[in-house]
Amino acid sequence: MNIVVCMKETPSTTAEKSFSPDMRLERRKEDAIPNPFDEYAIEEGLRQQEKHAGSTVTILCMGPATATDTVRKALAMGGDRGVLVSDDALAGSDAISTAHVLAAALKKIGFDLVIFGNAAADAYGGIVPSATAELLGAPLLSYASKLDVDGSTATIERQADIGYNTVAAPMPTLVSVVKAINEPRYPSMKGIMASKKKPLDTFALADLGIDPATVGAAGAREKALSAEKVSTQRKGEIFIGNEGAADRVVAFLVEQKVL
Repeated sequence: MNIVVCMKETPSTTAEKSFSPDMRLERRKEDAIPNPFDEYAIEEGLRQQEKHAGSTVTILCMGPATATDTVRKALAMGGDRGVLVSDDALAGSDAISTAHVLAAALKKIGFDLVIFGNAAADAYGGIVPSATAELLGAPLLSYASKLDVDGSTATIERQADIGYNTVAAPMPTLVSVVKAINEPRYPSMKGIMASKKKPLDTFALADLGIDPATVGAAGAREKALSAEKVSTQRKGEIFIGNEGAADRVVAFLVEQKVL
């Protein structure tokens, strides 16, 4: 089974965030990490490999040339090969452009099972898996908290308000996973050393037959207009005494548009 795990390089969740004049998130190499949500996808890919003899795991990433280091961090967890799609024209790509690039790369390298995290920590859009599946004409099993592959069928459990839903699809198929599916392993020293020797191919847009004008800032369908830091300061109000307390609580809830 050819398993491909799609991962993204994101800034560390603890790094100070800033924006360029054109409202793009400034990304520094020293802050770059594998998207935390994708670690669950990587772990699940490795677990499926362990269950199915002869399977291979490829880590697929779209990012800057320096993202090779981040891909190797993912390879240190396990897996066999890395693929990085990197091109200057990709800067400023939105979710749909990203899906176009990933779909083209998946067609090029081939797949039986593609696994995504359910979102990226720098955007929380969560639409790349579904957009990629649509472009490939392949089924998507989304928000999986459990994944089983039996022959040519993939089956997931998806958490519901009460219990869970069971959903199945024929392979090849795409799956997005949630944090409840597993607990990602830590790379061992042996894994870290081995990752340095694992093959890592780099594709440009020309290698995928993609017109640069359709991706990046030139092809983006969305644009950030402004951003501001979330205030962590909270104003408290203390009401002393019982008389009028209930009226004040109701008035407060009306002010906050809860009632």
